[in-house]
Amino acid sequence: MSKGRVVLTGATGFIGSHLAEELVAQGYEVMALRRAQSATWRVAEVADQLRWISTDDADWPQQLRALQPNYLVHAAWLGVGVAQRDNWESQLSNLTFTMQLLQAVSQEALRKVVVLGSQAEYGAFEGRIDEDYPALPTAAYGAVKVATLQLVRAFCEAHQLEWYWLRVFAVFGPREDAQWFVSFVAASLLRRQPPDLTACEQRYDYLFAPDLARAIVQTLAAASGNSGIYNIGANKATGLREIVDTLAAITHSQVGANYGALPYRPGQVMHMEGNSTKFEHVFGSVRQTPLAEALAAAVAYVRQHA
Repeated sequence: MSKGRVVLTGATGFIGSHLAEELVAQGYEVMALRRAQSATWRVAEVADQLRWISTDDADWPQQLRALQPNYLVHAAWLGVGVAQRDNWESQLSNLTFTMQLLQAVSQEALRKVVVLGSQAEYGAFEGRIDEDYPALPTAAYGAVKVATLQLVRAFCEAHQLEWYWLRVFAVFGPREDAQWFVSFVAASLLRRQPPDLTACEQRYDYLFAPDLARAIVQTLAAASGNSGIYNIGANKATGLREIVDTLAAITHSQVGANYGALPYRPGQVMHMEGNSTKFEHVFGSVRQTPLAEALAAAVAYVRQHA
């Protein structure tokens, strides 16, 4: 028996593909939105178990409404790449789409709205922060995330809907962008080429993508009455050198890394960590895969798709 009908956006993306797999594994019926040009390779393992709806169809809102979803998990966002994070036109299109989406799914059967926010909403900060830290975004990406949060809050409160805004910190794992830190370093070490890096003294809040997906899905079955903003991450910081050293051990690489070959960026943040205690208190602990095991899975994916 299905646990409920979930509308999932972003299923063809990195985090969204892991969400699709977790939702299917836990027995939810998943209705996935996608654009016609979106490639489905990331979600290939469960693609045939999803009910796809194209947002290129003029009547996609009507199609959604007719399916009477119980949950909305909104993980899609146009312009996540660094090159697009200050493209205001692209970023603002997410605000419009979120409004259309909320209007499409809002009906009697809908129980919860879960939307993925970002640590970028906080702007540049040093240290460990909780949800009371002021949102001071420094780019269009973070600014429009904050604006979208206010839209979601106002809409859901007006329609008496339970809503969770989950501020995601650093994530890694299979199917991430090849230029992201873990995959870039892993690919270099597998080629026996020492990667050029900074001194790698930074410590960031890294969470394995399948663990993040499992934690997000936990919110669907949680008791109601806890609408609000939640940090979601590993609840601890991991040093970049620890990650590189672990990757070197997994790949049996003897070449090492060229630490210090690259300068730090101006204003480089050295310690970025989210306090996820509030999330764990309300929804339960985030069960985490040991770092070495998680990095081994990431390396295996890079090796397979090299």
